[in-house]
Amino acid sequence: MNANTKPCWAELSSPDLTAAQEFYGGLFGWEFASPGPMGFGVRALVGGAPVAGISPQPEQAPAGQPGFWSLYFKVAELTAFLEDVEEAGGTAMMAIPDFDEHASVALVADAAGTAFGALAYDDDRGFGAVGVDGATCWYELHTKDPAASAFYSTVFGWDFAADPAAGPGYETFSAGGELLGGMADISASEIPGHWESYIQVADVDATAARVEALGGALLAEPAASPRGRVGRFIDTHNAAFTVLAPAQR
Repeated sequence: MNANTKPCWAELSSPDLTAAQEFYGGLFGWEFASPGPMGFGVRALVGGAPVAGISPQPEQAPAGQPGFWSLYFKVAELTAFLEDVEEAGGTAMMAIPDFDEHASVALVADAAGTAFGALAYDDDRGFGAVGVDGATCWYELHTKDPAASAFYSTVFGWDFAADPAAGPGYETFSAGGELLGGMADISASEIPGHWESYIQVADVDATAARVEALGGALLAEPAASPRGRVGRFIDTHNAAFTVLAPAQR
């Protein structure tokens, strides 16, 4: 088990790298530097600190495939982590133990088939800032598996707690006493299970207006939540993302 595992990177795969930089740079004030932590694409920076990455979609991706965000977690050692995943009922979809001299990377699926990434590294890649405007601040698993908390407790060492104020079946998870995010039951939805990274903003409604001005669209009107005001949008290539203006800053 990887004790106290935390998210370490959020990566957008986009069919148009230039357009994605223009959209998110205009929306969040991100600056960009090359390459990204995977050796390609770009790093998005807030105050000089890396907060996310944008990479081009593979050449073999189907024409018209929308962009999408992926979430990665830092693990101590990749081989042992993959063994834990499989013992807990998950699947190793792809693994590169010698990605470069400092890192190993894998794409895995939990016991319900929800994909996420894992990174083991000994350099300074990963989030340089979290919990500030323009950076991620909350991480949420949307799942149809009532036993999902058991999987993540086993492989990540997380502690789960019910949070009825956030909705039926909602649970929060913590690592080493640090509250990181939540788990939402989407059993009634046709949307498949997925991970979401919330990006912090000062004003969700102003962000919604900028999204539309930049060519994106609202998935839902901004709304209050127990964590603060939330907005869900798509960018110019239909990649869904979520923003949060925390109730407590």
